[in-house]
Amino acid sequence: MIAAAADYSRWLRVLRLGYAYMRLQLKVIVREPAALFFVAIFPVLFLVIFSSLLTFSIELPPAAAGAGEIRFSQYFVAGIMGVAIFGTSFNLLGNSLAVQQFDGTLKQLAATPLPKTSFFLGQIGASLVITLGQLIVMLILGVLAYDVQLPDAGGWLTLIWILLLGVPAGCVMGIAITAIIPSARAAPAVIQAPFILFQFISGVFFTLASLPTWLQWVAGLFPLRWVAQGLRSVFLPDAYKYAEADMTWQLDLAAIVLVVWIVLGLAVAAFTFKWDRSG
Repeated sequence: MIAAAADYSRWLRVLRLGYAYMRLQLKVIVREPAALFFVAIFPVLFLVIFSSLLTFSIELPPAAAGAGEIRFSQYFVAGIMGVAIFGTSFNLLGNSLAVQQFDGTLKQLAATPLPKTSFFLGQIGASLVITLGQLIVMLILGVLAYDVQLPDAGGWLTLIWILLLGVPAGCVMGIAITAIIPSARAAPAVIQAPFILFQFISGVFFTLASLPTWLQWVAGLFPLRWVAQGLRSVFLPDAYKYAEADMTWQLDLAAIVLVVWIVLGLAVAAFTFKWDRSG
């Protein structure tokens, strides 16, 4: 009984300190205009620019009942929201942790009483808050400017679990990729190269069906494809599922892939992450 109470008290302290560190991280990001722009605002600008330029329509496949067409802007809203969910956390943690590893900040932080679990919970929490803000702005823009229909109750539930799985998946990938970053200056290039590639093969800028089958399989190994596909199930007509792989949204598979990435990412990060690379 006493041991259980002690464990409860310890975890309560970890969560409380994680929340405090999350607030600190959010303040740091808000007070850094460049970081705020590239992390939080850049995806929203992508939505406005590309949706305004790409005004063509996408025909629904003949298998769809009452086949018609949708505007590419509707398709793109789901894709760029996926970029926000996965990319914000991946970029935010990958870049910030790499810089702090090489400038000695993490070494100093590791010597403080702040539990390491609280540190990572705070990082993930900050990513979640920023991503949620992006999604709200994108939803408002999508509804007002691009004829995006708000989802029904089932669609909102899908959006919630995609958000809650997609952000941690991006976070653990951001943590894990720091192991191959050779210097703080190289961090943006090392992180942006795979991130841009993920976008082009995951059905963000091009429909997934327009890619070669082998490239669709490659995209299926990474989280962004499943985050974007799950969001298309939320914001596109149900008939569009006939343009997806196996002519279904594959939401069960999407959830499995994201959970596997979270577990594998945590395992890799546990073995490879270093608090100090300044030496």
